Amino acid sequence: MEVEEFFGVLNFSSPCNNTTLGYGVCYNMPVCGFCYDMGMTKTLVIGCILPFVGICGLMGNSLSAYVYSRKSMKSSINVYLFALALSDITIIITSFFLFFCESMRKRSAFASRYFAIFAPFTFPLGMTAQSVSVFLTIAAAIDGFVLIAFSDTFKGKFCTRKTAKLVSVFVLFCAVGFNFPHWFEIKVIHCWSTPYQISTFDVCPTDLRLSETYYEIYYAYLYTIFMAIGPVFLLIVLNFVIFLILKKKSQEESESEESDIVTLILVVCLFIACNILPLTVNFLELTLNVVNTYLIDLSNFMVVMNSSCNFLIYYAFGKQFRRTLKKEFKYSMKKKKTIRFPEELSAIDFVTDKSQGDETFLHGHRL
Repeated sequence: MEVEEFFGVLNFSSPCNNTTLGYGVCYNMPVCGFCYDMGMTKTLVIGCILPFVGICGLMGNSLSAYVYSRKSMKSSINVYLFALALSDITIIITSFFLFFCESMRKRSAFASRYFAIFAPFTFPLGMTAQSVSVFLTIAAAIDGFVLIAFSDTFKGKFCTRKTAKLVSVFVLFCAVGFNFPHWFEIKVIHCWSTPYQISTFDVCPTDLRLSETYYEIYYAYLYTIFMAIGPVFLLIVLNFVIFLILKKKSQEESESEESDIVTLILVVCLFIACNILPLTVNFLELTLNVVNTYLIDLSNFMVVMNSSCNFLIYYAFGKQFRRTLKKEFKYSMKKKKTIRFPEELSAIDFVTDKSQGDETFLHGHRL
């Protein structure tokens, strides 16, 4: 039964008093938070640490996407890492909205209203981005396995930028299709906010989301297989095999190729480490019906952490990534060295004398 139909059957009168509040109704509207515990305590992790990590992650992933889009970073693995950076940016943005802004609902009528309006869009978008991230990580791991374990002929056909781009597009379509039901899981309702004494909006689960059959098939089976246990198990096996092969063939691989493989191994390790807690939370909820809000908050934070820390791995272990980043940074700084004077003073630009290592000044001032 729909929430609106439920309250219509009750046929409460318009007054708002203790009796109507006891039924979750005020002025003939459902009280905001009727579908969930709006007063649920959010930990320090969601309120303070997550926004900071997310902002750092946005900057890191933006740099990663920029570097991996350069012509000097031509490899199939780098195509996957470029796409992964874009999906991680989407995850961080949607997670900031879904987790941090959701935690602010109790403190701000503005946040409460617009969270309810945009949640039906950001929730499926965020879930789709998470699926893209998972599938891309698997695709990159498979690419790394082929790159290090198969013959040059097979590598020449499979480990190409064209193949990586096609696989990335295929991954996107698969993620969109897999997460399509999420668009029908929540809805927006009109409600009465007792803390702010205003009419506003809230989100509630739809009949589809409340269906036990749907929950069992989609979450207990499909989600567990394709988003939880399946990817983690597959990545553990692939990572272990790649590590063993790399250990034997390290002297045969080029410096650039070995650097890419090591970077990939560490990215996969980070993915596995950050997904252990969410996997545990899902297991407890699905099998034992145990719901711990603090563990849920921490698992949500680990998702953002996973999406935010890849840049550190790229910079620390990716030699070509580091060289390209420094090269692009020096180039951008060199462009900024040209500073134009006001027209009324001079049309001469500020120039750096590279041969002497000194800076040329006009009228004794640096503008």
